[in-house]
Amino acid sequence: MHRTILPQIQKELESKKSQIVLILGMRQTGKTTLAKTAVTGKNHVFFNFDLAGDRSEFLDQDRHRLALFAKRNKDKIIVIDEVQKLPESTNVIKHLYDQYNLKFILTGSSELKMQGGLGDSLAGRLRIFRLYPLSFQEISKQSNKELDYEFGQELLFKTLTFGSLPQIMNLKPEKYIPYLTDFTDQLLAKDVLEYSQIRKPTQIYSLAKLLAQQIGQLVNFNELSLMLEISRASVYNYLDILEKLSLIVRANPISTNEREAISKKCKIYFTDLGMRNALLGNFDNFNLRTDRGYLLENAVFVGIKRQLDYGSKPYKVGFFRSPQGSEIDIVVKKANKEYLYEVKASQKPLRQKREVSFITLENAQEFLF
Repeated sequence: MHRTILPQIQKELESKKSQIVLILGMRQTGKTTLAKTAVTGKNHVFFNFDLAGDRSEFLDQDRHRLALFAKRNKDKIIVIDEVQKLPESTNVIKHLYDQYNLKFILTGSSELKMQGGLGDSLAGRLRIFRLYPLSFQEISKQSNKELDYEFGQELLFKTLTFGSLPQIMNLKPEKYIPYLTDFTDQLLAKDVLEYSQIRKPTQIYSLAKLLAQQIGQLVNFNELSLMLEISRASVYNYLDILEKLSLIVRANPISTNEREAISKKCKIYFTDLGMRNALLGNFDNFNLRTDRGYLLENAVFVGIKRQLDYGSKPYKVGFFRSPQGSEIDIVVKKANKEYLYEVKASQKPLRQKREVSFITLENAQEFLF
């Protein structure tokens, strides 16, 4: 399977003193497949922390046993899938990495279980790769189809309604809705309950539905608190959980060169629009929808963020809102340059804004490449 970040992971593993590779991303984005592809043809050993037997290998911190483990797996790449299932394993991983120079690839669906674990224990040793749903280039290569304009438009409208999770590419169209509905329900019930340990998962499900109705809009935390009958602190906490499960991405206000952003509120976008539409139970034809502009803005923002993350260069991405209320949908700052975008599902406005590029249905596929 072709994934854009695969060469970067392979290059990291080939270096003499490679960092520990950590692949993070939402469930079913292809993390396990990517990890296995990265070690294809290489000497490796695979552990799945969903299995108690595999977890047990990393529970015993006896130095003699760890020395024997290192001897057995010398010159092998150690792949650990779902590492968040055993956060305490990080001490063992750290010891094996520091003392025996073993190479690791770790995958994880939740940063919640890793807080205070991986981040602290493995500080300075990790190289994090964030995996997103499929880009158009990845879909093109996997389907052996040339990514011409016509195919790009076909992918665009499919992504705006059903998202681009790898499994969707393997299903017949009549299976899209049942799959996305079951996937979303499981993700927000099972995973949230397992990783966050909150007592009322229905509240976070309700929050996710409200956020799904507000993509691309300023989030009003007071309003959400009142509607859900929970405290503002709980709203912030639940939002953090959704973000750390890679279900949503947050856009914060950032300033432009000439003006300062005044808004302190954020915007929320969903990592995959298929999941967002499943939350609302709305898979209507794109052209018949009233939320066309917000869907396109969501897809473009996540597409830009994916390109930036895969590029492994420092950047800032957010939006701008002036004291007078005028807004720029997406602001990107990288390499001392600034890029301003407005997203319109309708035709490009007749009046052009200076230094602002317009993204419409005609050119949006360039940003999802």
